Amino acid sequence: MVLYCIYFIIASFLRYDNFYTGRFDLGNMDQAVWNTTEGRIFETTDSHSQQNISRLAYHADVILIALAPFYFIWKDPRMLLLIQTIVLACGAFFVYLISKTVLKNITISVILALCYLLNPSIQFANLYDFHAVTLSTTFLLAAFYFLLKKNTLFFILFAVLAGTTKEQVWIPVGLLGFYLFIQSFFDKTIDEYKKVYRLAGFIVGIFSFIIFYLLIWHIIPQFRMGQEHFALEYYKDLGDSPSSILKNIIFSPQTVFLTVLEEDRLNYLKQLFLPLGYLSLLNPFFLIFSAADFLINLLSRNVQLHQIYYQYTTVISPFLFISAIYGIQFVKRLVPKIPYVYFALLILFSTVYASYAYGPLPYAIKPNTFMFTKPLHNKKEITAALLTISKDAHVFASNDLASHLSRREYIYVYPEGLEKANIVAMLTRNKPSAEVQLFINQLLKSRDFKVLYQFDNFVMVERVANFYEK
Repeated sequence: MVLYCIYFIIASFLRYDNFYTGRFDLGNMDQAVWNTTEGRIFETTDSHSQQNISRLAYHADVILIALAPFYFIWKDPRMLLLIQTIVLACGAFFVYLISKTVLKNITISVILALCYLLNPSIQFANLYDFHAVTLSTTFLLAAFYFLLKKNTLFFILFAVLAGTTKEQVWIPVGLLGFYLFIQSFFDKTIDEYKKVYRLAGFIVGIFSFIIFYLLIWHIIPQFRMGQEHFALEYYKDLGDSPSSILKNIIFSPQTVFLTVLEEDRLNYLKQLFLPLGYLSLLNPFFLIFSAADFLINLLSRNVQLHQIYYQYTTVISPFLFISAIYGIQFVKRLVPKIPYVYFALLILFSTVYASYAYGPLPYAIKPNTFMFTKPLHNKKEITAALLTISKDAHVFASNDLASHLSRREYIYVYPEGLEKANIVAMLTRNKPSAEVQLFINQLLKSRDFKVLYQFDNFVMVERVANFYEK
């Protein structure tokens, strides 16, 4: 865990330092947290309307509000990257504890914890900027562990923390609650606290599904001025509302089946299950807890959702490990003589191979090491130029600069919002498109702006006319 933290803190910080992070999504999260510290709770600049709105118009990752106090220690986006890495690393500890509780074998538990840290999906989620939902991986593992130990206080704590990372996470949280509720009827151990477990599970289950319903059907549409959740656009083939999409999934299973069988979806499933040697499939019951995210990802027309390179696997990952642990238990009950070391070797080999074939580490076939191998040669000069911008300025910037400029009330990202900005900053790391180059050329020639800084790949200008009068 320590080695994992060292590598991914360095890697994620270097991604930021070399402008490989963006407004989408580190900047979004950073601005919401920073605005919260300034009294503008959960506000961010909308990329379409160029007005400041609540993030509830997009996602219910309200845990960002709880992260605001950390900005009084270090008011910097790298604080979010630091928190994300440490919290994700702690997931290995809960994998170990769950395995040790279920399998009662230290060797396989240590190997599973190690393979969690080497898992490509976990590592990509860690590297790809910051997303509040990434924290749910550890929170869900912790909630499941405390459910096993019948520690209702910590179960509820981590279950609620998981739910606050994103709206759909309330589904697995609710299912965990109902699992605790049902399990309490079949637990043969004499326990005076059975009624407490039963009540806690029932409350968590009901509360979670009510919250999910309110968020998807009422709260988020209300903050979007009556419009449905923006992500519904990815499922137009299934319907134009949450209700119609859900209805078509239930009553048109052939559509779901045919979509899942498409090559890119099958490859996505392979990359998810391979690191654990497909052992998760031996006890698929616990995959039900992540069924909603499986459907969300597999049925989406947005190809990013059925890839492991982003944050979209973070709710699935904990249940892959839990299912693998119970899959091993299932096989051991059938064939008790199989030593745990065989399972350990299978998982270790599968994880190392998957890490090599699909992962981001330096030894992988396609490593994600640009932050080490291709640093921006004039990053210090660009950073110094950006630091001269007043916190009160309304800034328009390219995506890769915007995560460095998001600690302000208003931030606009190319190509929308130029008319509202009094500072414009553009970075062209590679050969820019004809459209971007034309925009920069017009900016430099415009009498409305004066050039403040101009390097070979960086331009920063200031509006000459009085911004507020104009």
